[in-house]
Formats: sequence, C-alpha cells, structure tokens
Amino acid sequence: MEDLLWEFSHANDSNEITFDNDNGQFKIVLRLEGETCWEKSHPTFISKKRKVILTCPRKVGHSSIRFYLNSQNEMFDDDWIWLENQNRNPKFWLEEEEYEKFVRDILSENKRAVLIPAEEDIKAITSTNNPYLQNVNIMKYGSDDAKEYFGDYNSWDYGTKSVPLSYEKRQVQLTPPLQTLDFFKDWTTYLLVREPWDRFISGLITEMDMGMSTPWKYDREAHSEEGWDKIYNSAKRMLYFSDPDWILLGGLDGQQMNHTFILSRPKWEGKSMYDVYDKFIHYKHDIDYKLIDECNGKWMQPNQESLKKTTGVIDSLIKLNFINDEVKEKHHTNDSHNNSTHTHMNITPHIRQHVIQELQEDEDLKEWWDRCHEIVNWDYEDLKNNQHKF
Repeated sequence: MEDLLWEFSHANDSNEITFDNDNGQFKIVLRLEGETCWEKSHPTFISKKRKVILTCPRKVGHSSIRFYLNSQNEMFDDDWIWLENQNRNPKFWLEEEEYEKFVRDILSENKRAVLIPAEEDIKAITSTNNPYLQNVNIMKYGSDDAKEYFGDYNSWDYGTKSVPLSYEKRQVQLTPPLQTLDFFKDWTTYLLVREPWDRFISGLITEMDMGMSTPWKYDREAHSEEGWDKIYNSAKRMLYFSDPDWILLGGLDGQQMNHTFILSRPKWEGKSMYDVYDKFIHYKHDIDYKLIDECNGKWMQPNQESLKKTTGVIDSLIKLNFINDEVKEKHHTNDSHNNSTHTHMNITPHIRQHVIQELQEDEDLKEWWDRCHEIVNWDYEDLKNNQHKF
C-alpha cells in the first residue's frame, strides 16, 4: 500500500524531461492519461525481447492469458509485462535513453490530440507560448475534424451528452496508442479477436453481474417458474434502462463498462484497432455443456471432457512461441481438475446465456437490441476489411 501511494503521488515527477529551444531550456512533464490508448481499455502485454505488443480485449480469455504469461516468466525467466498500474508508464520498462526517445516522440508535432468544448478555447490554446501545447492537434467536441479523427459516436463525443454542465468545460488530452509511435515501428502487434456479437453478449452478462441489483442472484432458483420470472424480469429491467451507446462506446467518467466496449471505436487518426494492429489471433473457447441433476435441481455445467480437450487461445500463443509447452503441461495437463483457476477462468454459467437468448426475442426490447446490433456491426465492417490479418 505504501509503495502504491508513493507511485500515485509522484507519477508526474517521473515523467519530467528537459527540452532545448531558442529561448533556452525548459522542462515538460508528460501526462500519460491514456485516454485514447487502446492499451488502457483493453488488457495488453509486451515482450521487449520479442518486440511484441499483445492486446487481449476483455472476454477473449485475458485472465487465463495473464495467468499463463506469469507462469512463463516464473518458469523460464521471460520478460512479459502487463501494462497495468505503474507499468502503464513505459518509464518502468524502458531504458533511460529509450524512454527519452519515447517521450520526445509523443511530444513531437501531431502526435497528441486535445478535445475542447468551445471555439474560443481553441484560440486561447493556440495563442499560448506553452511549449507543451504547441504541437498538439486541437479539435472541438463534435466537430467534423473530431469525427474524422476519432470516428463518429466516439466515447468522448457521446460522453459529453451525459455529464453535468460544469463537466462539459473539461479539456481532454489524448495520448496516442503505443504502436503508432516511432519507437515501436519495428515491433509486431497482435490483437485477439472473438466473434463480435458473442463477445458483446458475454461482456453484457459480466457487466450485469456487477450491478447493484444483479439478476444473477436468482441463478439457483431459475429452474422453477417463479425463479425464472424473477431472473428474466430483473434482467429485462436492467437492459431496458441502460443506454446501448453507453454500454458499447463508454463515456467520460463514472462506471466504465469495458467488458462490452467495441473495438472499432474510438479511432485514432481515422483508424481503428482492426486497422492498426499487424496480426489477429482467433479466439474460440470450444466449451460444451451437459445437464446434471443434483442439489434438488437440474443444471447445465461445462463438460469436463471438453475442458480437457481445449486450452482455448493458449495453444495459439504456444505456436507463436509466446508460451512454452511446459507451462501448458504444468497447468492444463497435470492440474486439469482445477482448470477453472487457470485455462478456463470465468466461464459464463449456461442459465445466464439462456436468459439473454430469450431476452433477444422480447418485443419490448426490440429497439434496444436493434441499436446494439447497429453498433456491433461497426466491428464486423472493420473485421471484413482486415480479415487477411488472421
């Protein structure tokens, strides 16, 4: 706790760098807010020796991957880093000279962007002599420039419609995704991709699991008529009063439903994650379910044989030499009875999938589902244009 508090208090100090210009030396403190970094919203791992960035959006097995990459480090003294906590700042995993190159790249012309609420603020910013702001792309919320740069219906434009008036005056600095910087130009970037609607449904169930009045508290009685009414109507009410745009695009502040964020927004310089990443890794968990009768009820549970036959996406990472076979053998082969703690973490209970399936046929929610499909289709369109990367 003490170390974390120190890191929080000194975060800006660690990003200070000295520049020279015609008027002498000046110091700049780089603010790494990560507002547009896809690595901020989607769990990302790097390996310097491989020159690899591996991004694993939530609901594509990132928990299991995190577990296996940690074992890879422990067993083979490997160098995988999870970009979380202090590691969000590359200062902690780059050499001093590398970090200076990284910072100078971010602070160079047209690498960062600032979104502001009013035209007069643009004039105020551009007229300043602040060297920190001289090289940024300055855009107004909702402007044609902003829509072209970040994509229409991006999380910041949408978010401004859902916040108090005082919050609308906020200026947002946006730092570029790592792989768009010169320092990483010879690195290879990998993106794990799951069928978009399947990922959305799985993420939706997860977000509903985190609500104040989660419908899944009725799981155990859902097999009865009364229990089914409770779980169905509770889930229906939660969906009916949730805005699809907020669920799929996100917002400026407050709860961030990152298990359902689509990958085609926001864009950076008009390009989405699908456009920028070099290679895609296909995700499919290949899990079967079977009916069991116990505890005074019938339950659908994962078939243990299907769990033993597949490691999900881990096999793909082994083929890429990101993980050694011995790691799989240690956990998946020799500890298969505990696979829910490593290879197959957080499997969605079948009853929850069934509730959501039924709700998709509910006429009261037709417009709600139609809007969800409209937004998720943006992912399908981007995938179609980049399918050669699989």
